[in-house]
Amino acid sequence: MRGAKKEAAAEVGKSVCIAAIVTLAAVLVFALLVKLFSIGSGAITAVNQVIKAVAIFVGCMVCVKPGRGLLKGLVSGVAVIILTYFLFAILAGEIAFGWTNVLDLVFGALVGAVSGFVAGFVKNK
Repeated sequence: MRGAKKEAAAEVGKSVCIAAIVTLAAVLVFALLVKLFSIGSGAITAVNQVIKAVAIFVGCMVCVKPGRGLLKGLVSGVAVIILTYFLFAILAGEIAFGWTNVLDLVFGALVGAVSGFVAGFVKNK
């Protein structure tokens, strides 16, 4: 059983790393597009949520194996939200907590759980 826990932790860790890299790359590209095309601030929040969801999905699809995919995805989603929050807070030089952070965690947990379930289901077939 101990080996299974280590393997699950490794899957989650890899998933989080891949999702964080995808998020950082996509946000940098989007920032460039915002700068070039003067995209309004209203679209930025929505696009950032889509970027996070896609990054979590990609991380789960690449790393999560069948067996407790829902749980591994949920943990991955929450960890990605926490990690990317602190990465961007460090870059911005400001840490602030509020209800939007709680909603982000719930969003990450839901997207992660669905992504982990889908990854486990697809790889099981």
